Amino acid sequence: SNAKITDKSVDEILDLITQLGNLYMSIIVTDNSHDVELDKLLTTYYNGSYDVAEIMKNLTPQCSVILLKCMLHGAARNCSELFEFRKTQDGYCCTFNYVRESDDILELNHMINPRDQEQVKTLGIRNGLTIVMDPLLDDYFYSILPVKGWKVTVFNPTDYPDMTSGGVTEVIAMPQYETYLDVKATLFNSSQTVIHLPRDKRDCIFADEIVFSNITIYTYSDCIVNCKINDIQEFCGCRPFIYPRRGKKEHSWRICNITDFQCLAKYKSKRLIIFPHDDEHSILHDEKDALYCFKCYPACHDTHYDVTSWRNFIEHGIFEAYIFANYNITDEGVLHVYFSKYGTIRLKQDVASYWYNLLSDIGGICGVFIGFSFITIVELLYFCVLVFCDILCKRSIFQKDDRKTEIPSLNQTRTTEEIYWNELLPRSWHSAKRDKFFIYKRARY
Repeated sequence: SNAKITDKSVDEILDLITQLGNLYMSIIVTDNSHDVELDKLLTTYYNGSYDVAEIMKNLTPQCSVILLKCMLHGAARNCSELFEFRKTQDGYCCTFNYVRESDDILELNHMINPRDQEQVKTLGIRNGLTIVMDPLLDDYFYSILPVKGWKVTVFNPTDYPDMTSGGVTEVIAMPQYETYLDVKATLFNSSQTVIHLPRDKRDCIFADEIVFSNITIYTYSDCIVNCKINDIQEFCGCRPFIYPRRGKKEHSWRICNITDFQCLAKYKSKRLIIFPHDDEHSILHDEKDALYCFKCYPACHDTHYDVTSWRNFIEHGIFEAYIFANYNITDEGVLHVYFSKYGTIRLKQDVASYWYNLLSDIGGICGVFIGFSFITIVELLYFCVLVFCDILCKRSIFQKDDRKTEIPSLNQTRTTEEIYWNELLPRSWHSAKRDKFFIYKRARY
């Protein structure tokens, strides 16, 4: 309006600027009647092409305005030192402990080292992170939430926060409320023995096992985001401003602007259904409005954060917290993020059994049911050898007897002989009788 580049009033210009909200991928595009007009207005104002990412960054409320007071580990801290203005799935947000590299890295060899990660020293609300936030109720020009307040996103500090990856937890913090977030971490580790197994068997990828051209360190979230970016680039020929840039290839990619609203609206339904590697053989592969990311596997070493949340209402004028003493709350909201328990759940993926474990199990099962042992194996072999030798020996004897003896035919008459009664008696009886005779005869002489 001050630049005198249009005859429209301030209200009409603000009405056009609201169309920029369609650049958020989470918003359903409903009205695109003023797209061409807004694009023409911005092109005239910037004397040619305009940077959508820079415009959205300038229009977003800054962290220095939203965050009023901060306390970490029981000590008051400058909020500007703790929070950074970074790209997320909801556009630019105030991020804490986000240790990954910069959002826009055009050359991988020029990557800036990530900032130091804050470590939890002790437990409890006093020793966690506490923030007093200004809701800016008089400046809700465009909100992505249906309620007044803030969206608090908890995710791994090395991942890009993407809901479809399953590693993001969202909580709504409201004005005039104290919101408590009790964080619990779950560690997932894999032993080096599983690296020899195929990926479809172990269902994970090690960080140093694969590196994409535009991903510095592999994470499951970054792989899904990279899959989305490639598909949008192919479908619409641009990249949404909410996604970070990595490498030379993306340097030439155009950031989606106002003229791409229609294409992004068509793509919205497609990005809501994603088939990762575990759905490679799914029966729903004929789904047209779906995104297939079969190369994306979870990381073999990962940390997942779960959150338990609740809130308390703050009455006007009487709020005197033990953390911020004598601080009167009007419309502000207070957020507490902390750990309440020592230790974490650790899940380990390892080979279920090795070959010697299987051999031992088989031997144990056989030993329970049939008394099986290694001595039994030797005895069975010895028995088989004896039976085999016995069969061979008998066969050779029969062959020799067949050569020497002629077996009479059935037609020949058989000879009969007389059998005496004494022949039927045992030999021992004849011997005893003969000895008795000799003894009797000797006695007579």
